[in-house]
Amino acid sequence: MPRVLVVGGTGLAGRAVTAEAVARGPDVVVASRRVPDDDAPGYVTGAAYVTADLVSGAGLEEAVDGADVLIDASNGTGRRAAHVFATGAMNLVQTAARFGVQRSVLLSIAGIDDSRYPYYRAKLAQERVHLDSALDARIVRATQFHDFVTAIFERGRRFGALTAPSGTRFQPIAIADVARVLVDAAEGAGEANGIVTIGGPRVESARSLAQQWREASGTRRPVVPVRLGGALGAAWRAGRNLAPEHALDGTGYAAWLTAGD
Repeated sequence: MPRVLVVGGTGLAGRAVTAEAVARGPDVVVASRRVPDDDAPGYVTGAAYVTADLVSGAGLEEAVDGADVLIDASNGTGRRAAHVFATGAMNLVQTAARFGVQRSVLLSIAGIDDSRYPYYRAKLAQERVHLDSALDARIVRATQFHDFVTAIFERGRRFGALTAPSGTRFQPIAIADVARVLVDAAEGAGEANGIVTIGGPRVESARSLAQQWREASGTRRPVVPVRLGGALGAAWRAGRNLAPEHALDGTGYAAWLTAGD
């Protein structure tokens, strides 16, 4: 396998991608704004770590130098998201092209087309930068991670409850399953300059998933339905976050809870 650069490799998804790439035996370099200590949760043994900032461009040349393929698992929050996903992506792919990187693989989100939700609009802009670049770009759109769905339920902790978005279904997917597809794409699987959508093995209501989490965690907190407003809530209630026709035969939510993954 070629030398792989994982951008954002210390984040939740990035760590899984890094671990999967290292397990396959290639030369793996992780670029992030901060290099983790070797005993930190974000550190994966077998990978080399370099400091780079997508928005400023600092350290990017050193990061891409010698890489054959890059996997972009970068993330941004709040107002910074637009800069990371647009400006940062442009800096990344242009620098990568100058240094001879052949392929880019971008982690994105299922169902973000025509969305008014700012984060999704920023992700679409990031996709377009990769697809319009000189690289052989491959986009992998995934449904919500098991961890993400669980975090939604846990937002009600301070109120003594588990919050479940009303009228909403999820198709949660294990990060490890997403990582395998991303590394497969880095190895050349899929169509060049194409978009692949993947989802978890089952579509279930938010309430059902919250009840599964309640039982697995042993909490007595009640499941409370909460109507999520705005563009994101509307998109989820319309089922745009689902991709049942692209379900992977991977780890379902109940199995993930049991495994404590």
